[in-house]
Amino acid sequence: MKNDWRNNQLPPPEGSEDRPDGFVSIAILAFAIVAPLVYFRPQLGAVEAWIVDFYQAAVRWVAPIREFVLG
Repeated sequence: MKNDWRNNQLPPPEGSEDRPDGFVSIAILAFAIVAPLVYFRPQLGAVEAWIVDFYQAAVRWVAPIREFVLG
């Protein structure tokens, strides 16, 4: 009789759902985005420099074509 409450529990309150309200999924998504940025911070400068170099090389290759077409 002492543990009878385990078998006769109250029903869940109105409006409660089995799924989380969205905060957990947003928190996991934020962690998945922010964690690599914090962990790989020293390497991100090198990656950014590589992307800028690639963009500048593309601009140098396209510049003569742009001058010919537009200019």
